[in-house]
Amino acid sequence: MNKPYIINDANGNPINGKYLPNRELYGDEFSGYKNRIEEIFFYEFLVLNKDISFTYNGVKYYFYSHNTPATAYNANIKEIIKEYSNETELIENFSINGIPFIEVMDEIGEVNVYINVFIPHLALDKDGFLYNGKYPPNKERYGCLYDGYKNKAEGVLFYDFGIHGYDVSFKYKGRDYYLLTEPDHVAVCDEHFNEEYETYADAMELLENFKIDGKPLIELTAEIEEIDPE
Repeated sequence: MNKPYIINDANGNPINGKYLPNRELYGDEFSGYKNRIEEIFFYEFLVLNKDISFTYNGVKYYFYSHNTPATAYNANIKEIIKEYSNETELIENFSINGIPFIEVMDEIGEVNVYINVFIPHLALDKDGFLYNGKYPPNKERYGCLYDGYKNKAEGVLFYDFGIHGYDVSFKYKGRDYYLLTEPDHVAVCDEHFNEEYETYADAMELLENFKIDGKPLIELTAEIEEIDPE
């Protein structure tokens, strides 16, 4: 996706070149922005490619950028409102009841942020929620306890790790394992989520290819003893 507004700071880190942070004025608490709302939309959405959900006047909206083009979605009526060529155009041109979104940002509520990288297994259900399109849940069969999966391990790996990008720790045959999510890859890592041992393009690639005792992790979910999103 074309993102001409992304530049690098003095340390080589990507920042929003159009809506610049100001750490001298605002400090580091919100990545150089004046509040959490600005940090979410100007940095996490525009730079880190995360999806956003929020409410305004009782209506729930989603901003998606995990697929092209950037999309504004109304969850109440379950319809795409409009698609834009990039996320900045969405922020600057999307309006609610004729009011530019950028003018009402500070008034929105119930904001949620999701890891957002273009991943083939990401899909949207009829309500606009992300789910695992490659290994979909089955709530009719398994219920909602594990987000529609048959056990906790599947729920954590297919949904928390695979969709929402949580880091994960789990135990198999008495040994601890750790899975790390970064904006552009996932990895098997050390207990401090610092040193990466094996890297993969996305969570499903890791589950299908990371092997323990010669078997891919995806075949061992029923044998995992303990597992938690971090």
